Amino acid sequence: MERKNIAWNMVGSLVYAGSSMVLAAFVNHLVGTDKGGIFAFAFGTFGQQMFLVAYFGMRPLQSTDIGRRYTFGEYRLARLVTCGAALVLGVCYIALNTVKPSGGYTSEKALVVLLMVLYKVLDGFADVYESEFQRNGHLYLTGQAMTFRTLLSVLCFLGSLAITRNLVFSSGVAVISQGAGILMFDKRAAGRIPEIRFTKAAGSHWKLLQECFLLFLSVFLDGLIFAMARYGVDVHMTSADNAAFAAIFMPTSVINLAANFVIRPFLTKMSFQWEEKQFWEFQSSVKKLTGVILALTAAALAGTWFLGVPVLGAIYNINLKPYKSGLLLIILGGGLFAVMNLFYYVLVIMKKQKLIFWGYVPVCLLSFVLSFRLVKVGGINGGALSYTLEMLILMVCFMGQAVRVFGKEKSKGRNIGK
Repeated sequence: MERKNIAWNMVGSLVYAGSSMVLAAFVNHLVGTDKGGIFAFAFGTFGQQMFLVAYFGMRPLQSTDIGRRYTFGEYRLARLVTCGAALVLGVCYIALNTVKPSGGYTSEKALVVLLMVLYKVLDGFADVYESEFQRNGHLYLTGQAMTFRTLLSVLCFLGSLAITRNLVFSSGVAVISQGAGILMFDKRAAGRIPEIRFTKAAGSHWKLLQECFLLFLSVFLDGLIFAMARYGVDVHMTSADNAAFAAIFMPTSVINLAANFVIRPFLTKMSFQWEEKQFWEFQSSVKKLTGVILALTAAALAGTWFLGVPVLGAIYNINLKPYKSGLLLIILGGGLFAVMNLFYYVLVIMKKQKLIFWGYVPVCLLSFVLSFRLVKVGGINGGALSYTLEMLILMVCFMGQAVRVFGKEKSKGRNIGK
């Protein structure tokens, strides 16, 4: 079962990660880089931010809730509330940008962004099922559901775009197929697991949302920091520049999602290690995962140095030669982000959500200044530099907090033993 869980989680993570690259590349080839830039911002930047609102930082809590403090029915009801909030926020953001006196969204861009918000919100709702599969020891079902619903929506979207060359219509097809995928691959699988409880105690979902609120703010700020350079490019540069930045930015998402297939199978095990005060084993797990992520990053940097610009340029139909230094910085930043994400999970397991939040706040403010300033001065390469600096600061912050908490708890354990 453990091998099956790891294998399917790896497949699901890679398919999910690769879909972003495939979608952006094919849109550029099929309808041009201007519309490709609109899609890249709608799908990979703002749509992803609304996914984080729907997600609400709930997965780490749900997947490690081995004591069953909340039922699946309570998690699902809470996720419906957050999905509704994400839709409202998305509509408000689009409306504000459409009515701007100068530089407002065209009707096409507004519709594409709205449809990608719907697509990503459905993605966030699917996650509540896939987190529950993991909590019940069926991580392979998470990987299977993620794989099949992603393939379904991607193939439907690309098939429609190839036939119609209409980005708005094809985005609508993607939304419908995403919903169908949830029904076929998530909801049906949940019905076959007897351990999943659909019961709900009155008002328990509000308590759950309160418990997740700091995690949500942390994840939302994390998403802002992660994408701030892309917002800077969207504000200061053209849609074609958006497409170019999306091309060099894409590998960092692939590194992070590939790292997740390494991290996720260990989360439940690490939760037990921490709860049982098996400090040596816990420390060993963290060191091993950090080593794997750094090795993946080093391999990605080596491959990018020799092949990154020509390969990504051909995939995205864009001349990326002026942005080689920016691409390498983005790869390095992606590795730093993946390590930071590991220590984020470590702090969640340690039940130190407040430390996570107070780490994000100053870095988010700094990222706003850094990203918009460096994009304005250095263009795409400046945006890449700002991203890497922000990831480095966050990684050092979370790692330092985790080491400090670990040292305190280990010292307490020794004193109790004496």
